[in-house]
Amino acid sequence: MKDLILATVNDKINSYGVTSGEFAAIAPNIPMGLLDAYVTGQGISSIIMDADADNLSFEVEIEKIIDSKPLLVGIIISGSNPSASTQTMGGVIKFFKELNRRELSFSTFIYGGHPTVLPERSLKETGADYVVCGEGYETVTQLYKCLAENLPLDKVPGLGFFEKDVFRMTPTPPLIDLDDIPQIRWDQMNPNKYKAHNWHCFDDIENRTPYAIIHTNQGCPYPCEFCCINNLFEKRTFRFRSMKKVVEEIDVLVNEYGVKNLKILDELFVIKHPRIDEFCDLLDERGYDLNMWCFARVDSVTPRILKRLKKVGLNWIAYGFESIDEEVFSTTNKRVKKTSSVQETIDMTRDAGINIVADVIAGLWLDNEETILKTRDFLYANNFEFVNIYPCFAYPGTPLYDSYIRDGIIPVPTNWDTYGLYSYDTIPLPTKHLNPDEVLRLRDEIFSSYYQDEKILNMIEEKFGIKARDHVKRMAETPLKRKILEPGYDASKIRYDANNKFVKLANY
Repeated sequence: MKDLILATVNDKINSYGVTSGEFAAIAPNIPMGLLDAYVTGQGISSIIMDADADNLSFEVEIEKIIDSKPLLVGIIISGSNPSASTQTMGGVIKFFKELNRRELSFSTFIYGGHPTVLPERSLKETGADYVVCGEGYETVTQLYKCLAENLPLDKVPGLGFFEKDVFRMTPTPPLIDLDDIPQIRWDQMNPNKYKAHNWHCFDDIENRTPYAIIHTNQGCPYPCEFCCINNLFEKRTFRFRSMKKVVEEIDVLVNEYGVKNLKILDELFVIKHPRIDEFCDLLDERGYDLNMWCFARVDSVTPRILKRLKKVGLNWIAYGFESIDEEVFSTTNKRVKKTSSVQETIDMTRDAGINIVADVIAGLWLDNEETILKTRDFLYANNFEFVNIYPCFAYPGTPLYDSYIRDGIIPVPTNWDTYGLYSYDTIPLPTKHLNPDEVLRLRDEIFSSYYQDEKILNMIEEKFGIKARDHVKRMAETPLKRKILEPGYDASKIRYDANNKFVKLANY
C-alpha cells in the first residue's frame, strides 16, 4: 500500500530572517510526530519529511515527495509554539504554489491550528485537496483509508473540502485520551538533527544538539486574549498525559539518543498538582543529567516544587510577565491571582537556582512609549538571563483577533508573512497610542540594547562564561531587517486615524 507523507515546509529564512542560522533553534515538530505515531499505530505506513530540520528547499522537497509516490501528503502548519501555525502559513502558501504546478498522482491536506479556525480560506489559499480540522488523529486515519479503498469522504470526521465549488465541513470528532497516542517514533525524528535554543545552552553554547521536546499536557485552562494555544482543540481544554509515559519517553531519549537538552512543550507545565511531584519522583530514581526548560505562570509555582524540579534538571523557566504596568496587563485577561507577587516568584525561582526567561509583550492595547519603557526597566532591574520581547499580534482564533477585526482596529489580514516576529515583512498591532512601526522600533531597540549592556553582559559571563557572553553580544549586534523601519518607507501605509481606524490597507 502507498505511503502517507507528513511534511513540514522550510521557509525559515523569511520567517526568522537573520536569526535563522546560528541563533535560532531547530525544533522537532511535535504535532507532526504525534500524528505520525498515531496513524502508524493504526496500521498506516507513514513517512516523516521534516524540511525545516533537513533544510530542504521547496524544489528539493517536492521532488522527494513525488519520487516517493505516496497516496496522501499532509503539510503540517504548526511549530513548537502555537503562534507558529499562523507564522508558517505564508511559507505553506508559497510551497503549494510550486507544488500545484506539477502533475500530482496523490492527494494533499493541510493541518494545524491556523487552518482549523480558517478552514475554507486556508484551503483556497493553498489549493490543497483537504483541510483537516481539530487534532486530526481520527480524521487523517479515516481519510487515508477512504482514499485507499475509494470510499466516499462524507463520513470522515473533521474534514473540509470543496464539492462542486461548495465548501463542505464534517463535524470534528471528540478529543482523544492523550495516553492513546503512541510514543513519537524518535528514529524518524532523530534528536541529532535538532538544536536547542541558544539561551537554553548558555553554559555549554557549543553543544546544543542532540535536542528533543516532550509534552505532559495539552491546552491551557486560562483565557488570555492573545493566545491561540487551544485553536487545534476548538475549545478551552487542559488534558494530561500519564507521567509514567512521559518519563518512559525521556528514558528513550536519554538512553538511545544521548539527549540532555530537553524542552517541556506544555504551555503550562508547573502547576500546584501531585503530578509534578510524580514527575520529580520518577526522574529522581533515574539520576539523569538533564538540562530542561518549561513554561510556568507567576502564580503556579512554590519554593518547594521549584527546588524539586531543579534537582532533576530543570534549569530554566519561562514566565509570561507580559507587561509590568497593571492597567496594560489587565487588557490581557490573563487572570493572575491577586495574591501572587511577581517579585516573590522571581526571588523564589532564583533561590532554587533556576534561570529565568522573561517573556513580555510590547504593543498591548493601552501601551504607550512610557509603559513599554517601564517594562524595559523591569527587565534591567532583574538581570534576567534571557528576555523575549514580543510585539503583539492578533492571531486568528483568539479573542484579540475577533475584537480588533470587529472594532475596525485592523482589517482582515491578507498577508500572513506580516505575522513573523523576526521577519522582514512583520507588522505588529497598533496600540491606542502607537502605530505598528513605533511599536516595532521600540521592541527591537530594547532587545538589542539589553544584550549590549555591560551589566547584562557581565552577568552572562559570570554565570555562563565568556563564550556565552560573546555569543549574545554577537546576537545583539546582528540587526534585524524590517521593511516598515527602512529609510524611505511610506509609513502612511500602516498609519491610523484619530479613532484608530486604518487609513490605508496596502500591507495587509
